[in-house]
Amino acid sequence: MTASATPATVLVVDDSEVACEAVKHTLATAGVAVVALNSPFGFIRATREARPSLILLDVGLGTVNGTKLVELGRQHAPPGCPILLYSSRAAAQLHEDARMSGADGFISKSTTGPALVSAVRQWLSEARRPKPINPE
Repeated sequence: MTASATPATVLVVDDSEVACEAVKHTLATAGVAVVALNSPFGFIRATREARPSLILLDVGLGTVNGTKLVELGRQHAPPGCPILLYSSRAAAQLHEDARMSGADGFISKSTTGPALVSAVRQWLSEARRPKPINPE
């Protein structure tokens, strides 16, 4: 049996047009749809309309810190949609930022090409995996 025929959609929010385009190109080549925003403005609308399978949020978005968007993402994204921080910060700092913001995890911007595709697919497969029921 195969997974859902609907292709995964990743919402990327990064104020760097170059980073957005690189992610968009890399993931599109692997068959993943990408909606890219170059600012946090329009995030709620894009989240509601795109119904993403995964959200990548840059930590440093100028006027709004990406970690603040995690809460909005939780309110407006489909249930079970992983929300990840996406930054060039050191892994230890990203881990702490993710923990403090309530994000599910992070992907470093140094993760590119096939490694980025692999990381995104891993998060997507974990999100789609049925959760165990707590027997009590």
